[in-house]
Amino acid sequence: MLTLDNGVYLVKETENQIECLMDKISYEEQVSLLIRQRYSLDEELAIQRQRDTKPEEFQAYFSFCEECKKQVKEEA
Repeated sequence: MLTLDNGVYLVKETENQIECLMDKISYEEQVSLLIRQRYSLDEELAIQRQRDTKPEEFQAYFSFCEECKKQVKEEA
């Protein structure tokens, strides 16, 4: 699905499209895809840069990433 975001067209996958992709991509790509559903790359980089100044935000991010990894392993 094409969406307009700040003047830039982005391709956004629907849940059905994501489910179809999951069987065809590597573990690392699956985890990344799940993480991207909540955090953009820019958001991840910001959280990483501020991990010492915003430890609660980093811990929430880290826990979410670990949950994504667990989910992919369980579905394999």
